[in-house]
Amino acid sequence: MQLNTVSILVANGDLIFGESEHSLELNCIIQTLKHLLLDIRNISIIKEDEKSAALELTTLSKLNDFVIVLAKPNPICISNALGNITLQAAGFLPNRQSDIRIFILEFGYAEQQIKHILKPHLTHYKQEVKYIKFFNLAKNGGKDYIEKYDLGNVVINCEYTHEMDVITLTSNSFEEIVSSEIMLKEKKGDINGKWINEMVELIYHSKDEHVVLAIDVIEKCLQNYGLDNVFLSFNGGKDCTVLLHLVQTVIEKRYPDQKYKKLICLYIRSEDAFKDQDAFIEQCKIYFNLEIVTASANIKEALRMILEQQPHLKACFMGTRRTDPFSSHLTPFEITDDGWPKVMRCSPLLDWYYTDVWDYLLYYKVPYCKLYDYGYTSLGNTTNTIRNPSLLFSYGDEKDVYLPAYKMMVDKKERSGRNISKM
Repeated sequence: MQLNTVSILVANGDLIFGESEHSLELNCIIQTLKHLLLDIRNISIIKEDEKSAALELTTLSKLNDFVIVLAKPNPICISNALGNITLQAAGFLPNRQSDIRIFILEFGYAEQQIKHILKPHLTHYKQEVKYIKFFNLAKNGGKDYIEKYDLGNVVINCEYTHEMDVITLTSNSFEEIVSSEIMLKEKKGDINGKWINEMVELIYHSKDEHVVLAIDVIEKCLQNYGLDNVFLSFNGGKDCTVLLHLVQTVIEKRYPDQKYKKLICLYIRSEDAFKDQDAFIEQCKIYFNLEIVTASANIKEALRMILEQQPHLKACFMGTRRTDPFSSHLTPFEITDDGWPKVMRCSPLLDWYYTDVWDYLLYYKVPYCKLYDYGYTSLGNTTNTIRNPSLLFSYGDEKDVYLPAYKMMVDKKERSGRNISKM
């Protein structure tokens, strides 16, 4: 997903007229955005009023990928407006002034905030996504022949080592690199492959508290139960996709000698699963080198099945968040209830907001199921899930369209398209 459009919102516009310091700050923002080749759609100037700010932020965030807010220090009206929009705590302000792709800059400090917050963050967003996989081939394993493969937009790079040949595939398309890997394996057999995670250090240096805490929970789980004894509940949804990426990141950072190990994932498949959902899970299986165990059963029976087949498994990573049904009371580590197969439920994302999930997927350029780009916000199956009505948006005289899932900012509306009969 390439993010490119931006609007600027100035609260208390009286401060920017003339040759004042504040007008220079606004100009600095504009020049920075132009330098980054971002598409500046408009500049809105409003009074310092909570209602006006909420209305304008709601509209601008739907129409643009980014919104830059310029306001006085400690902007209470912006804080309350965002709190009302997201229905989070009163006085809500995004961490690091950059969550939900809304950046809050302050008069008198804007130039430093542009330098240390805005520009680095937007520069990273603008970087083209790259999916990379490398494969080890036996010496003289047909490297010269492989170099002649036509893989479309996938770049093939071959390197010699003393012991083997290394083939690297690079693409900005998740679907294309997966297809290329399938083709490569059809021609060369089931060769060992490893995806390159260029975000490991960036994620580990994150200052977002929810990311730091999630990593800590994952590390503790792996320390307590061992890498061989854990599995992940994965249905291709946004939450478990973030969790998959985080778990793989921790494994690469803390267990580098296990880079070829297949992570076990349990997919509890509905009889009426979305085709796009199934396709994405299969793509993840190939790209992330997963062992997918599919069960067409309820959760209890699926757990019983996998634990009978692999009794060494002791803990299950789950993408549960506190806003999910029946989850408000949970802690990161919870043994299953009485009457259930015994396994430790590990929930690293428990205190993440819906917007945290999308900030992670977009900022760290994680592939996700394309249903989310069509207005779905929570995936059930084809009989109980529709596109989220709150994402229906009218562009003037044009036909109403569904915005992508990352445009929604209210956790409580996440499941508005679920458990609805389409008959």
